[in-house]
Amino acid sequence: MVRRLALPLMLPLGVGAVALAVTLGLWSHERLTAERALRSDFDAQVRQTASRIEQRMASFEQMLRGVQGLYLSEEVEGRRELAMYVDTLLAGADASGVQWFAFAPWQPAASADGVPGAGAEGRAPLIEIAPAAGLHLRALGDDVFADPQRRAALQTARDAGGLAITPRLLLPADASGAREPGFFMVLPVYRRGQPTDSAAARRAALQGWVLASVRMDDLMSSLYGESAHGLSIHVHDGVTAGEDNLMYASEPERPEVVQLSAREYLGFAGHSWTLDVQALPEFERRQPANAATVIALAGMVLSLMLGVITHQLVTGRQRAHELARRMTMALRASEERYRRIVETADEGIWVADADGLTTFANRKMAHLLGVTATALIGRPMAEFFEPDNVAGAVVAKAMGRVNGQTVGSAPAQDAGGASRERRLCRADGTKLWALIATTPIVDDRGRFGGTLAMVTDISAQKQAEVAHAEIEVQLRASQKMEAIGTLAGGIAHDFNNILAAILGNVALAQQEPLEPTVRGRLSLVTQSAERARSLVQQILAFSRRQPHSLKSQALAPVIEESVRLLRPLLPAMVQLEFTAPAQPITVRADATQLHQVLMNLCTNAWHAMEGLAGRIDIRLDTRSFDTHAAQRLGMQAGAYAHLAVADNGTGMDEATRQRLFEPFFTTKPVGQGTGLGLAVVHGIVSAHHGAISVRSARGEGTCFDLYFPLEPEPPAADIVAEPSAREAAAPISRQVVYIDDDPVMVVMVEGLLRHAGYRVRTFEHPREALAWLRAHVAEADLVVTDFNMPGLSGLAVAGELASLRPDLPVVISSGYVTEALLDAAQRIGVRSVMQKEFTLEQLPPLLRRLLVEPSATV
Repeated sequence: MVRRLALPLMLPLGVGAVALAVTLGLWSHERLTAERALRSDFDAQVRQTASRIEQRMASFEQMLRGVQGLYLSEEVEGRRELAMYVDTLLAGADASGVQWFAFAPWQPAASADGVPGAGAEGRAPLIEIAPAAGLHLRALGDDVFADPQRRAALQTARDAGGLAITPRLLLPADASGAREPGFFMVLPVYRRGQPTDSAAARRAALQGWVLASVRMDDLMSSLYGESAHGLSIHVHDGVTAGEDNLMYASEPERPEVVQLSAREYLGFAGHSWTLDVQALPEFERRQPANAATVIALAGMVLSLMLGVITHQLVTGRQRAHELARRMTMALRASEERYRRIVETADEGIWVADADGLTTFANRKMAHLLGVTATALIGRPMAEFFEPDNVAGAVVAKAMGRVNGQTVGSAPAQDAGGASRERRLCRADGTKLWALIATTPIVDDRGRFGGTLAMVTDISAQKQAEVAHAEIEVQLRASQKMEAIGTLAGGIAHDFNNILAAILGNVALAQQEPLEPTVRGRLSLVTQSAERARSLVQQILAFSRRQPHSLKSQALAPVIEESVRLLRPLLPAMVQLEFTAPAQPITVRADATQLHQVLMNLCTNAWHAMEGLAGRIDIRLDTRSFDTHAAQRLGMQAGAYAHLAVADNGTGMDEATRQRLFEPFFTTKPVGQGTGLGLAVVHGIVSAHHGAISVRSARGEGTCFDLYFPLEPEPPAADIVAEPSAREAAAPISRQVVYIDDDPVMVVMVEGLLRHAGYRVRTFEHPREALAWLRAHVAEADLVVTDFNMPGLSGLAVAGELASLRPDLPVVISSGYVTEALLDAAQRIGVRSVMQKEFTLEQLPPLLRRLLVEPSATV
């Protein structure tokens, strides 16, 4: 009986023992074979590592020799040539590890007297470096000959006439002062044409050295990435391995016990490195599965199979019990897995029964509604929907009851699973936008048993849509302002021509003997025309059609000057204060236009006080905006100067704020405002690439916030030219040719210039003027021409005159001066471009100056 029970156990054990013994023998043989293959692979990796380092050092030497050849060439142009060549070198993958290339001229001791740090023989400061950026610039001026280690390499290269490498150096890694191991590669540069056949001759012919700074970590990372997978690589300077001469370590700490290790010695330009390589456990795991493993697994599987075959008849019941236990464990694991999926889902899962009462909600769903999952059980879905959202429709849709049909019908099946946006009410009363996808839950007979809802929080998406709508409104407003500005600029151009004629003819009339009454009326005409001219200037400023000169300058002095000009103009009961930080805030701005901005804003603030005492605060500081905040203002993300002009006046309502920057819109009584003040402010700020916003409410005052892009560099000092002494004494008995298609302007300018003592010849047709000038070009001393004329423009006339007589001064007059006109006039040699509406005031002194200095440009 005992033997019968023991035989089913002993037989499979015996067979298994024999199979395992055979497997052990085969496995031992194959393991030894695998170890030999692993050693061979490791040795190949060591040789490959040494070869890669040698190849990369050879590439660095070739690059440095290229820089050496650049300085040996006669066509070298210094830093620019070096920068262009080095940029080409560093674009290649073989340049990884090189920080910079530089040139250090040799300055013997006789020329280095009194220089701190000069060596006994002389000094070699770095004067040219590329790339010339960041930390590299700090190396400029360093005397590489002063350091003993670098001096030894320089002397070796100088005397041998070839490449030299410094010992281990600690090179700057970043702006914090951290340093990393590296070295310099050095090649001498000798003067062309001098002998270099001996060490003494090479010292006499030495011009300097070209150097390459190499950071060891970058060199090795370019060969293997951040680390050599499976290998611990250490590189030491010299033939000994120690912490004081360690140049590179792929692994900070090495394992105490290693199976494979090797040491190689590398030589470059007479300098030695020690390459110390150890295999890590990852290297051994990289080897593919070998026959020993297959044999071991096959032997064990065979033994197990024999045991299972022997025992399957007598142990069937026990195996069935074990199988049931395992299936139960698997089912529990599956339930746990799905429970974790449901609980950690990023969407809310909401299950309700046929009556709409909650039967399950995951953690995310409870969080969305602001309650616990336990407290949510048994509560109706409708409780959490807004009153205007019918929660029953969600359940009805899940039930598939469309036109009285049940879930089993085809239309109802199509209706299920759709998604709708709904607003949910959280327990604390706040609202939540959600995307709800519902699916009916049916039993095996197809009867509706509840609803499964997948709920996604889309509140952030809705907020983004609102923000997008606000940006679209701002864009439409900007396009509207641009269209109005274009129209206003065109109207202003025509007005300038008319005003120039009015002012000029009135001035000529006032020079005649007149009765006091007539002269007074003419003065009124002049005042009205000047007011109209000022209005035109505001229109052009609003439309951004006037040329402006943006200069890098500190903003505080410009504002202080404006405040000094404003204080006498404001009533004593209006207090004007300006505050600014001590640190200069620099922007690119036109000071004259900024004066106009502050004048308009402070004047509006004063009027908003309606004759009562008040306060105007001007504040200057800096602000930074991220992309989202900058887009709301129509700007790019970055740092800005912030200029705030605030008053405690009456304020304004929302309707007024919406139209605030529209041209000709005003809340003042008729005759007390043009409606251009804030439109001009908006135009000037936009021309400065800035933005403006306003905060105001009825009875709470108003604050205008202006933003201008910050400039990183301090402003350069403006040079103000002194008036020429010769200009005041300019001769005026000269021949001036005036061309204009407007007969009124022709008559007016002719009278103006004749009264000033000039001889004037006028033309209303540009082609007639050119025909006369071709025949009498030597008689003309200066030509003034209108820009916009039919058939031939003023630029075309100036270009023709430049070919006839290049030294003849030409002035262009226009009622519409743009940057494009100024650039075109400068290219063809026009001496001055004048705004036509200022002909009366500017033309006579302008002609005086140009006739005194014909080559001057005004």
